[in-house]
Amino acid sequence: MSFYFLVFHLKFRVSIPNPYKMKQNYFVLLTICIFYLQSVRCQIANEGTLQINNSTTVYFGAEYTNNSGGIHNCHGDLYLNSNFINNGITSANSGTTIFSSSSNLIQTISGDSDTFNFYNLTINQTAVNNKGVLVSDNIGVLVKNAVNLTDGDLRLAGESQLVQTHTGTSLNTSVSGKLHIDQQGYASAYGYNHWSSPVNNGGVFIFNSALYDGTDADLNPFDSQQVLFNSGSPYNGLPSVIDGSGNVTTPLTVNTTWLYKFSRGGTNDYGSWIKLDETSDLVPGEGYLMKGTNTTDPTQNYVFRGTPNDGDYSFPVGPDESNLFGNPYPSSLDAKKFIEDNISVFDGTLTFWVEGGSPSHYLSDYVGGYATRNLTTGVSASVSPLGAGFGSADNSVPTQFIAVGQGFFINTDAEGTVDFKNSQRSYKSEALGETIHYRTSEEQNSFIRIGYEDPEGFHRQIALGFLPGSVADLNYNQGYDALISDEREDELFFVIENDLSKKYVIQGVGEYRSTYEFDLGLIMTEEGSHTIMLDGVENFNDDVFIKDEELGIVYDLNEENYNVLLSPGSYLNRFKLVFINSGTLNVNDIEQKSLNVFFNSIDKKITILNPNYKNISNLNIFNSVGQNVMSRFISNNISDRIELPFNVSEGIYYVKIIVNGKEESYKILNL
Repeated sequence: MSFYFLVFHLKFRVSIPNPYKMKQNYFVLLTICIFYLQSVRCQIANEGTLQINNSTTVYFGAEYTNNSGGIHNCHGDLYLNSNFINNGITSANSGTTIFSSSSNLIQTISGDSDTFNFYNLTINQTAVNNKGVLVSDNIGVLVKNAVNLTDGDLRLAGESQLVQTHTGTSLNTSVSGKLHIDQQGYASAYGYNHWSSPVNNGGVFIFNSALYDGTDADLNPFDSQQVLFNSGSPYNGLPSVIDGSGNVTTPLTVNTTWLYKFSRGGTNDYGSWIKLDETSDLVPGEGYLMKGTNTTDPTQNYVFRGTPNDGDYSFPVGPDESNLFGNPYPSSLDAKKFIEDNISVFDGTLTFWVEGGSPSHYLSDYVGGYATRNLTTGVSASVSPLGAGFGSADNSVPTQFIAVGQGFFINTDAEGTVDFKNSQRSYKSEALGETIHYRTSEEQNSFIRIGYEDPEGFHRQIALGFLPGSVADLNYNQGYDALISDEREDELFFVIENDLSKKYVIQGVGEYRSTYEFDLGLIMTEEGSHTIMLDGVENFNDDVFIKDEELGIVYDLNEENYNVLLSPGSYLNRFKLVFINSGTLNVNDIEQKSLNVFFNSIDKKITILNPNYKNISNLNIFNSVGQNVMSRFISNNISDRIELPFNVSEGIYYVKIIVNGKEESYKILNL
């Protein structure tokens, strides 16, 4: 059966300009007749429950608003001639919502609610010169089944996304309509972006048919221009030319010299990169490299235009392979679900390239690193502060949700397939810091982030995660522990199962216990300032210490950074991350000891005050690299004051004294 309005449990309101005021429950069909006779604009508003049952067809000729508190249950077919505003709740288990305007060139989806639910979504407009449906910024369009773009485009503005949840292969169709979706990349002509297309045309993505200039996307959401391409010297792309109003008059240019994909099954060397050009085609889920266009803005907006990718995509893989994949969907990809679905063929680590401010095209000048994500958490890349701004380590911590168009590497260790599925999709906004193209808060889990800076200022972050209820333990756990993928000469890392050949940037374990101790490795190749610090904690309240096993010293990272004054070398079993004092000296708590020990830099003497006349015997003094610089047997061991000459170079020294048969430790400074 067909009605213009079918209402169940609906408080229905029609708004008409004066003098045509009507009661809210006035006879609906008569109201419609008055609309057409007087050519007035009307609005339809749901303030209760609108139920469109299966096998029922409803036509809304005017703008429709599902108000706050309204419940919109569409399980039949709903034809919309105008805009759809949702401030309430929507659901759909069957049927189709059809945007079919004969008079509006653009229909809009907007409202206070951040999600719209459809079963099937069809755009089939009959208006002359129609554009399509414009989805406002930061809205998730959730479709359980198919998207059919018959006549008219679906334009996802800003951070809006399309999520489909059916199983199996794609159900989407495009006749003359296309999906338009934005994504931003580094703008520098010298910096690489790792991409993956969220759309296809005829099953593949081709650069010169699906990539558009998004510089003026806010002004011309349906009319972005195709990007241009050049090649050869000077090997730079070109920014858009715009007029005084911000409209693009000449679209941006991409230099094809820097278009590459990675040979699936490659070995992570330069010989595995495959050159592309503007006519090359890529299948959904395949990653590629592209450099920026030298615009003055820090980022460049691109528009992908085509049939929305949807459904299952699979790639055969084998052991000991590196593979550049990417999020194939016009929505966020849940990294946790992706890893869990594919953990049988890879180690569970995703790595994301972070551009660090490369100053030229020369390979020797490339600056950047790889941020890392696994089932435990994510950590930023080790990037120099000289590469500040977009792409620096501070803003590239991968979250649980991978942004639209984001490419990433995985290393496979078994034969099988890497599978992308709709069940891995989610609506998460970059604007709210929930994804990276270039941040989830796992509230039940706890995290400790330790930072290490070398003399050049490169900052490495390593992360320890406590994951109650997980299978992770103190041993190596696939999917929870991640190796460093962009190793530098100077590094701090976790050592797991005493395997000194592997350097871990993430370690995940089960429930937290304060008695746990975690081995750290430290490799230093150059003189200068090496600093270990506490970058931050999440859902964690205890103190965090670095324990020097050789000196028996505990450094409280909550109070101050630890400046490592050691000679260059490999320190693989000296340091631990701990949470209690364990009876050794906390350098910030020396006043609790039996003696007072201080150094007089003028007289070059060490003074030991022993007010309680403790029995003092042996004394040993070590420098910061663990060398014994003084060893004394104290004969006058029950004196209240002992002075010893100590003429040494500047630095930090550690004094170990046997007091009443037990060793006590003290720190002195010669500055």
